This record gives sequence, structure tokens and C-alpha cells, in this order.
Amino acid sequence: MAATATTTAVSPLVAAPPPGARRPRVLFTGAAFGAAASALVVLSTLAVYLQVRDDFLASGATTLPDDVLLPLTPGGMGMLTLSMSVVTVMWAVWALRRDDRTHAYLAIGITLLLGVAFVNSTIYLYQQLSLPLTGSATGGLLYVVTGTHLVMVAVGLIFVMVMGFQSLGGQLTGRDAEGMSAAALYWYVTVAVYTVIYYGIYITK
Repeated sequence: MAATATTTAVSPLVAAPPPGARRPRVLFTGAAFGAAASALVVLSTLAVYLQVRDDFLASGATTLPDDVLLPLTPGGMGMLTLSMSVVTVMWAVWALRRDDRTHAYLAIGITLLLGVAFVNSTIYLYQQLSLPLTGSATGGLLYVVTGTHLVMVAVGLIFVMVMGFQSLGGQLTGRDAEGMSAAALYWYVTVAVYTVIYYGIYITK
């Protein structure tokens, strides 16, 4: 009587080598480098603006045309708005790390709303100035400084929005909330840069 051999199918994945070690905090590190590069660009334009303004003042000339007044209110409201957004983006990271999606979505939404409000306050400042781009050297540099920072704000908003969509898909929870932490880091640097701009342009005008 012939013996029947029993064969067991073995999945090829069993013999596959184990996956490599996960590289920690790659996105966070990349966001740190991106934030530093963005900050250097904006602060470099601010340094040029301050140098040109000081040269004008040293020569006895006015930095802006006599009929142009740089209002403090839009800049102050922008500073207040961004300061509040720091709290909300920290809230978003805190909620995602605890898998509290309801509060995370609320925090992300408020952060985006505050960011849009800051953009609106800057546009209102431009309307209040009514200064041609080539009206004066300092006036043109004022637009360059605030405009480059607006680009930085837009990048930060897009970063937070993308991470928000990923969290909707369930990809950012617990220890995997690195994406939102990276977006929050970029946003912190954005707000810190505006703090320097606020002091250099609006306070010491």
C-alpha cells in the first residue's frame, strides 16, 4: 500500500527577509530644515529693509512718502491671530497623539481659519497703505518682506491642511502623529519669524 505524502504549501513571504529598521522622524527633520531655510530667506529681506531704512533716517529723509502712514492695528491683529494659532496647532498634535480625532479635527480647522485671518489682515494692511510698489525704496522692500512671509504662511497652511487630510484617513494617530508634529514645527517657526517682523517693521517704525 503506497504511502501518500502530505505537502504543506509554504508562503514565499515566510522566507522573505525582515523589513529594515524604520528611519525615525524623517519628516520632522525635513520640516526643520525647510523651516530654517524659509526663515533665513524672510529674515534676510528684513535685514535689507532695516538697513535701507536706517540709511534713509541717517540722511534726514523720510522712509515713506509724507501722505503714507504705516498703521499699527493690522500688524497687531496679525500678531494676535498667529499667537492664538500656536495654541490650536499644539492642541491638534496633542489630540492626535491621544487618538482624539474630534478635538484634532476641530483644532486643525481653527488653525487654518486663523491662518486665513492673518492673510486677510495683511491684505487689509496693503489696502490701508495704498503705496505703489515703486513709490519708494523702503516701501518696495516692505512689500518684499511681508510678501515673502505670506508665502511662508501659505506653505505652513498647506502643510497643516495636508496633514489634516491624512488624519482624516486614519494615518496620523499615537506615535505615528509625526506628520502633524512636523507641520506644527514649521508653523512655530513661521510665527516666530513674524514676531521679529512685527517688532522690526511695526514697533520700531
